[in-house]
Amino acid sequence: MRIVSILVILLVLAGCSSNGGTGDSGNTNSNEATAAAELASPSPLASPAVTSLPSPEGSAAAASRIEDQYKGFVHKDSIALKNDNYEIYYWNSGEFNYTQFVVAKNGEILFDSKAKGLVFEGGYSFDEAKKVWAEALLQNDRPTLLFSLADNRPESAFIVLEEISGVLQVTVHDNVLLKYEDADQDGKLELLASPYSGQMPLGPALFAVYELKDNQYVPDTARTLQYYKDQLPLKEQNYKSAPTENNYEALIDVYLLLDRLDEAQAKFPEFYKWAGQTAGDGGFVDTYSQLIQNGSYEPVNGWMDKLKPLEHGLTHIPK
Repeated sequence: MRIVSILVILLVLAGCSSNGGTGDSGNTNSNEATAAAELASPSPLASPAVTSLPSPEGSAAAASRIEDQYKGFVHKDSIALKNDNYEIYYWNSGEFNYTQFVVAKNGEILFDSKAKGLVFEGGYSFDEAKKVWAEALLQNDRPTLLFSLADNRPESAFIVLEEISGVLQVTVHDNVLLKYEDADQDGKLELLASPYSGQMPLGPALFAVYELKDNQYVPDTARTLQYYKDQLPLKEQNYKSAPTENNYEALIDVYLLLDRLDEAQAKFPEFYKWAGQTAGDGGFVDTYSQLIQNGSYEPVNGWMDKLKPLEHGLTHIPK
């Protein structure tokens, strides 16, 4: 009986020893498996580095890029219009200031005269003292650039570029003298053009008011007539306040352009008085009186009815 009990105890001890070994082995295997799994699994992807996008190029960087693309320019204008920066680059292969130009806005090319097929003998600088070669202004809230050409010398020729609906386009390329003026006193500039510059005495420039229609400037006869009617009292007051020969010429020119010289002759006694002169004294009022009486002046009757649209689509101006 005692022997049986001893055998039972030995069997129990053997079983416990076996279970304990299995438990330790299981824990070890489990830990090793976990460690192996951790080693085998890829590390979590690192969050991508946060980098700010490069800021837009500044005007200097943009200009540098353009200058790398368009080399050999002889001059550059920098002009601000409507909070935008315009830069005009010029090249020259002739005897005047330039024979080609490129216009950029905020670092982007808008217009290349060569690519557009524009051909001209040469261009003049607009303001040599200020080193500005193109005239820039806002006309009817449109950025406008004027280029004065030598092609029609000794008279004038111009190319006009206007930015319309974001596109810089040629609106004038003609043998004319141009100026911008608030012709009807509405606070906006109008384009005035004359086929020649005029001369003294009694050879006035034939400036007419033009309006843009379908990308071409056409004469507005009614507004031109009203413009000179409005000018008449202004020129008269200028002469009365400062009775110089130049002011007198400007006044008589308006009478001539309105075909109203008979009215001017009726007012000559006043014109003499304002200048402190008398008939027959040989002064400038007397000189003009004699010229008118003798018909010694350029006949311009009906000139407003002969006005033509300004050329704009030509690649070059006919001689």
